[in-house]
Amino acid sequence: MMTASDVFNVISRYYSSEELLWFASSISRFHRVQGCKGLEEAAEFMRRDILDLKNFEVKVQRFSYSRVYGLHSDIVGWEVKDGFTELLHQNRVLSSFLEAKTAVVVHSPGGDVESGVVYVGNGLDLESYKGAEDKIVLSYGSPYLVYKIGCKLGIAGFIFFRRNVHEKAIPYAGLFLSRDELKECKAPATTISKEDAMRIIDRLEKGDKVKARIYVEANYRVEAYAPVVEASLGDGESEIHMYAHMCHPGGTVNDNVSGVAALLELVNAMDRAIVKGDLSPPTKRRLVFVFFPEYYGSLPYLMDKAEKNTHIDFSINLDMIGEKQWLTNSTLYFIRPPHVLSKPYCEAVTLKLLMYALAKHRTFSTVFRTNSYRFDVVPYDSGSDHDIYLQFGVPSIMLNQWPDIFYHSNMDTIDKFDAEVTKDIAVGVGTGVHLLASEVFKDKIVKIVSDAYVDFVKSYSNLKQLDFDGKPLQSVEEDVVYTYIAPKGVISVRLMVARLGLEKAIEVAKKLSEDTFMNHLTTRYIPLQIMLKPCTIKEIVKQIAVDYVYNPNIGDIKQTLSYLEALGVVSA
Repeated sequence: MMTASDVFNVISRYYSSEELLWFASSISRFHRVQGCKGLEEAAEFMRRDILDLKNFEVKVQRFSYSRVYGLHSDIVGWEVKDGFTELLHQNRVLSSFLEAKTAVVVHSPGGDVESGVVYVGNGLDLESYKGAEDKIVLSYGSPYLVYKIGCKLGIAGFIFFRRNVHEKAIPYAGLFLSRDELKECKAPATTISKEDAMRIIDRLEKGDKVKARIYVEANYRVEAYAPVVEASLGDGESEIHMYAHMCHPGGTVNDNVSGVAALLELVNAMDRAIVKGDLSPPTKRRLVFVFFPEYYGSLPYLMDKAEKNTHIDFSINLDMIGEKQWLTNSTLYFIRPPHVLSKPYCEAVTLKLLMYALAKHRTFSTVFRTNSYRFDVVPYDSGSDHDIYLQFGVPSIMLNQWPDIFYHSNMDTIDKFDAEVTKDIAVGVGTGVHLLASEVFKDKIVKIVSDAYVDFVKSYSNLKQLDFDGKPLQSVEEDVVYTYIAPKGVISVRLMVARLGLEKAIEVAKKLSEDTFMNHLTTRYIPLQIMLKPCTIKEIVKQIAVDYVYNPNIGDIKQTLSYLEALGVVSA
């Protein structure tokens, strides 16, 4: 029987860093935004040119973007050919699709607009739009909300920028419009760098007039599909999944070509090792590697799995794992699931093998190995496809590098991609899932490892969040039980507008934008807890305390529940 180190060494030997780089560069050339033909072409390229395997079963599913799945409304198919933003008084192009595939807001209508520029800040204060009719507005706010507001007010065009990004980066922004929304959404939208946006704002604040031209050459497709590529290995009645979302603008890499390429090379490495007789397919559980568009691919895919009564024991999400930390200023996170969905043994094996892979050195004079990268273990954080797996009751961890100063921008390029750390991560967790799927450890070892992990997580979290003031949990007298009444899916700004109306959605968005943790609790964590089991406020507060070692304000929790009731997501 192969030991853990045997499996690790075999996978590492057959895992090619050179091929990994080729996969990353090849996939990044496709403009893979949701609803775009490039996404479908990337999936076909992966199936045809990369996943030509001897031991894996490979299949591709297509889910129509025209359909509604759970809480996710339809998305219009879209194709872009060109676009730019130009300052007319300087005859200077600020951004262009030719140079940066992020320069055109995804799902923007085509159009050619020349007009004065009005700065509206975050775009949530309607007073800021005074005198902006038939003008171009400049905003750092939510593209969808600002766009919906502006179209109702007769805005001619939109220029977006981001404040929390490298000053020269052209940000990625999307509208995710439904086909019905096209009736009132006619204005083109583009993006520019923070540096250029601040220059425009400075001139406007000095009283100067700024005139710009927005040009977008784009059209809407009759039909578009969310492709899902699945490669499975081994036998067994249940499955273990590793997955990565494959959508995002052409030219971008760490988000999330890094996760996709890591898994593609892991699949190829395992296949080569099996062909050579150095590795055996798992016999207790099937290993399934999945590639899909974020949220809009994972939700229908898991709905289909649920209809087939497929049991998924455990899953791992690889999203933004390949950063060169010294350039991106990021840290690799091992993101645990909420306590109620924790699977200690699987998490422990994954963490142990990941840390083993990352530990390149020893201390000065002892046998202890030390991590060679910035690394931390943190509680559940949202924002990727593990959110969907958790909603289906599947324990899921995410590996993610954050923050990244080039996140969602044209500067997320292959020169920021670290093939070495990507290989280390893939080999480490790949070894872990192979061992888990093979069930090589005896019950006694399983218990020892599980107990050690539970103790570590509890002690580490308590120490990090230790409140020296010793504040007790606030008392909660109410015993009203809240029940989840909506389909599965993530709560988005689009959903808020559809169910609350634009005015109320603006109010809620303003409140949630003030506190990212409350936004997480409102749109992901609390709906998930109630989806898994009807809860009282007292139970919700206790779960937050367990997962985050944090004492939330009861008033904020009540406010969150009132939002969720208004959205038709929960009922008391």
